[in-house]
Amino acid sequence: MQHIEQLTADRIVEAMKYFSLSELENVKNAIIKREIYFKKFQKDKIENIVSDFAEEGYSKNFLKDLENGLRKSSVYNED
Repeated sequence: MQHIEQLTADRIVEAMKYFSLSELENVKNAIIKREIYFKKFQKDKIENIVSDFAEEGYSKNFLKDLENGLRKSSVYNED
């Protein structure tokens, strides 16, 4: 039987406190290599998103709700 321990951010950070500078650098490079970090969200035009869903056969009611929701979304209302 395999024992799997649930990792939390606190446990990871606690363990990292004992890493050498070289080990921390290796972790940083691994995160960058695997693109495990936050990137700025790249918005597409709402019309393009709705069009993509329409091409997949979603209903007109769904598409209308989707468009309305996107227009109200904080992602599309921030500058």
